[in-house]
Amino acid sequence: MPVSVVLAGAAAAVFLYALARSAVRLFAGHIPEKRTGGIVDQGPQGQKLVFGGALLWCVVMLTALCMAAWLQHPELSPLDAVQSGLCGGLDARHYLDLARWGYGAAEDGFAEQYLMIVFFPLWGWLLRPFALLGADLWLTGTVLAILLTAGGTVLLYRCVWRLTENRTTAAFACAVQLALPGSFFFVLPQTEALFYYLNFAFLDAMQRRKMGQAGLFGLLAALCRANGILLAGYAVAWMILALRRREKPRLAWALPVAGPAAGILVYLLLNWKVYGNAFQFTIYQKEHWHHSFCLFPQAIVNMFRYADTETPLGIYIGLWTVAVILLEVLLFALAAHKLSPDWLLLGLAGVLMMNGQTWLISAQRYALGMPALPCAAGTVLQGRKGRLILLAGLGMLWWVYFAAFVSHAPIY
Repeated sequence: MPVSVVLAGAAAAVFLYALARSAVRLFAGHIPEKRTGGIVDQGPQGQKLVFGGALLWCVVMLTALCMAAWLQHPELSPLDAVQSGLCGGLDARHYLDLARWGYGAAEDGFAEQYLMIVFFPLWGWLLRPFALLGADLWLTGTVLAILLTAGGTVLLYRCVWRLTENRTTAAFACAVQLALPGSFFFVLPQTEALFYYLNFAFLDAMQRRKMGQAGLFGLLAALCRANGILLAGYAVAWMILALRRREKPRLAWALPVAGPAAGILVYLLLNWKVYGNAFQFTIYQKEHWHHSFCLFPQAIVNMFRYADTETPLGIYIGLWTVAVILLEVLLFALAAHKLSPDWLLLGLAGVLMMNGQTWLISAQRYALGMPALPCAAGTVLQGRKGRLILLAGLGMLWWVYFAAFVSHAPIY
């Protein structure tokens, strides 16, 4: 039996175990009492320090990108070298064109205009006023991305603190998030930082029981990336837990479910308005990037084939992608007994949706948008030694991934 099939079967079995554990705990497990008082709104100490640390980390990542780009293109300024020489083929180019031109404008005006519909609108809409003012969109987007990353890290810190009542665990979760390989995408002018912020803004609002805010953030998240719809599923799981705590249901509980659904509906309507087909984006994805939907075990088999090409690039792409999926599944399985079941289900849904592509070379970047991932790491690793080992390992992998990226490997 091929190794890829064995790995895919093992991953599926571990995933189903974690899914079963989350379902049991959701409907029959022990439910802690709801926290009361102003502590939920107040949040933990150290938020300013977290914000400053995240800003510093962003500056370090941006500096590393600029230095690598400048060494390759010394005739350009570091920022110009990043924009044109190192990152010119990334999604940022599409998002900035979307901010300048919008959907369906000037079909013959520039290359790949028809692909704009594949990209969700919120980041482009956010940058649109700066485009009208004639600002440098790359520089503006970079500054906004850094601020959103720092703000999202503070929200992550607050969310994990409320779940664990431990500031050290919350800080560790933030460190894990920022140390993930590919976290340098957070300082580029594309959608990762915005989606990161909106995910945790939604989860923070849910913890504070601000249902209107959660609905709004959920709508915006779904206008940012397709997997924003997963927040609606989280809200359903949250309501089940609330009912089990004997909380009185309120009509406002529908808002966190309706918000993400409305965001996806707006995006489908945009597809229909511009090209006459609500699912036109799927056609362009398949034609241009060979993307079609599948289950993640199939993605494991597909990507493992590239390791059989006996070329360094094929081995790297195939094995790295397979390893990312396997480690995600393993982490959530290890967290299945401790992580809150609504968060656990959010993580497992992310594994299904974000790794369910037949041609999956962006699994590492997609992992940056899985809010349950750093929380699961904090739940699984409690000791200081284990946490330091994990952060050291992530740091080494970060440099491996970064080195591959600046070497122009197919990392998008």
